[in-house]
Amino acid sequence: GYQQAMQILSNEGVEGRIICADFYAPPGPLLKAFDVVVSFGVLEHFKDTTACISAFSKFLKSGGLLITNIPNLCGLNGLIQKMINRPIFDIHVPLNRNALMQAHRINGLRVISCDYFLFVNLGVLNFENFKGGLFYKGASQLRSLINKVAWVCERAIPIMLKPNRWSSPYINCVAVKE
Repeated sequence: GYQQAMQILSNEGVEGRIICADFYAPPGPLLKAFDVVVSFGVLEHFKDTTACISAFSKFLKSGGLLITNIPNLCGLNGLIQKMINRPIFDIHVPLNRNALMQAHRINGLRVISCDYFLFVNLGVLNFENFKGGLFYKGASQLRSLINKVAWVCERAIPIMLKPNRWSSPYINCVAVKE
């Protein structure tokens, strides 16, 4: 990840500093140093959700925001992921909206919002284990078609197709360190 991040900065001609460290034991200058901490797809890989949120919150200044995004593996996406690529499902800890919200609150964070995001998006599914085979190409095309139809329908009839615990691909939580 470190090398990839450095390469991306280089490719884009952007100056930046990448710090490679254990977020459970970060370098001292990073503690209470940030107004916003964002986690995309990290939290759900740790069995102790509360400890992970605690580690994230230590980077925040007082009044700082913690934005957490996780895949919704307690609904349809989790069921499909289990069937098509069980090892990928097994490296995750499925969390629902209430568990995610509770983990933030236990750490003294005030939850501003915590909800399911999008009605459906099968792009969250990982079936790389089939790459190169007929199933992979067909599944990729079907996934793309279903997503496009769902997005058109979502725009056309937003009242009916709302984010929910069964079909939504993600859960987003925004919380403040007070």
